[in-house]
Order: sequence, then C-alpha cells, then structure tokens
Amino acid sequence: MAQQYRYNVRSFPKLDVNRTGYPEVYCDPESCDWEKLQWDRFGSGGKATSRHCFVDDWRLEHLWRRKEQGLMKMMCCEAVTSPDFTIDLDFPHPLAQYQVWRSLMLCRYWQDNGIITIPVLQWGAASTWHLCGRHIQQGSVVAVRGPQKGTEGEWLRAALYMLRMIKPSLVLHFGRKMDCWDNVLYFPLRTTK
Repeated sequence: MAQQYRYNVRSFPKLDVNRTGYPEVYCDPESCDWEKLQWDRFGSGGKATSRHCFVDDWRLEHLWRRKEQGLMKMMCCEAVTSPDFTIDLDFPHPLAQYQVWRSLMLCRYWQDNGIITIPVLQWGAASTWHLCGRHIQQGSVVAVRGPQKGTEGEWLRAALYMLRMIKPSLVLHFGRKMDCWDNVLYFPLRTTK
C-alpha cells in the first residue's frame, strides 16, 4: 500500500501572508557581497559557502516535508536560493500555483529565520507567468536558471515578462547565459572540481 502524504498548512510555522495566502518575499541587494559568494548545487557537498536549489525535485522534497531539518541545513550557508520546484509547460494551473506557493513559503520561512534567501524566478506555460513573480517585491535580488537547449525563445519571453514585473536590482543567473538582464552575475550551474 502506497504511503499517502498530506500537507497540512496549519503545521507550517506562522508566516505573514497576503489575502491570497502567499507570502511576499524580498532579498535586499545590500545583504551581502554577491560577487564574493562561492556557489554550488544543494545536496552536492563540497566547500562552497552558498547553495542554489536548481536541482531535481527529489532533492528538494525533504526541504518541504521536513522543514526544520531543511532549515538547519540552510543555516550552514552564507546564502541560498529558494527551491526551484518544477513547473512543466503541461502542468495544470493549480499544480503550477502549488509549486510557486511552496517555494515562496520556504523562502519566507528561511528569511524569517535569518538566512539570506534569494527568491527564484520560476515559470511554466505563459498562462502561469502572472502568478510566478507577483509575490516577489520589486527591486529584490532574484535567482534564475538559464534555459535548456531548445527552450531559448520561450525562456526569453518569460524572463522579459519577469524583468518588467519585478524590476530586480540584481539577477543571479545560473547555467546557460542569455543577454536580457540589466544587472546580472553569471554562475555555473555545476562547479567543476
């Protein structure tokens, strides 16, 4: 018999949320020296001082299911990105909404516990773009994963939409480079040992 998982919103620590049930998130551009951070993927070990969460969802699930353990892991980092839970192009709208919501909930939870947490720009089909960035305050530092091969056109349209909506003060761009950001720092998705 398969084990069933139930998400009980009441079990989540009390966070300030707006009337739609989403927390507002913001990462201050003055919170650290962004150029000096050493980044690596969450769950990959190594000596990097900061972790990005542009990894497979199975690596991220325990951050959601065991929030306290995930918080302890993130406290060991100088800075982290919020989880980039997958939003595929064919996801139904409620599922895309759920993925964005839980990324924002963890982002806010970590921020409220003193961790420098950068909200991620995540999106799926064009019909999801409006919900993906609307709870990130304008002027925030944001993180984004570069496009995969064959998705560059759609990725660029979504990125420009987010740029107009959020007007980020700084973009931490991981992976394949794309010229669309005004103020950007590029980082590899994977570090070479």
